Amino acid sequence: MKVLGNVLLCGLAIFIGTSFWVYSGVLAATGAGHTLSYSAVDNGEIRYGGSTKYSTNRTHANSQWNSLSSVDILPDSATAIQDLTYMDVYSTETFSGRYTHNLIGADTIKFNDRIMQDRTSTWNNKTATHELGHAVGLDDHEGSSWSGIIMYNTSSEVQKLQAHDKEDYNDRW
Repeated sequence: MKVLGNVLLCGLAIFIGTSFWVYSGVLAATGAGHTLSYSAVDNGEIRYGGSTKYSTNRTHANSQWNSLSSVDILPDSATAIQDLTYMDVYSTETFSGRYTHNLIGADTIKFNDRIMQDRTSTWNNKTATHELGHAVGLDDHEGSSWSGIIMYNTSSEVQKLQAHDKEDYNDRW
């Protein structure tokens, strides 16, 4: 009887796991194909904290995404749980900014000081806005035909949301 119970439990775990990955794949393929199946959004908002010397660029990014109204991006407070933590790192890797979705605890946006310290405010605004785009659930766009938008996966000097960025956001929210 114990063996049968273990077999059933194992089968259920495989079914749930398979369902999760199939469901995630369906979500990732919906809309314009540029949305993620995860985000830092919790009950229609992102509460952020942490510290960064790129707070001016973070403020720029917040204003860009907040202008779309569906998700509120607000500083953390004593009565709210932090959804997103900002931090500066010094890395020899080639990224300027990196969003990480964490299953436990707050998601993170890391700014690579090694690269960002030598860039203009315009470039850093793009980096901050692009990474916050991931936090609201948008994916990278690959290929030079997307070079004029925030969610283009390669550096550019675009620092304001473009029509396609807004379309993807509206598909997601």
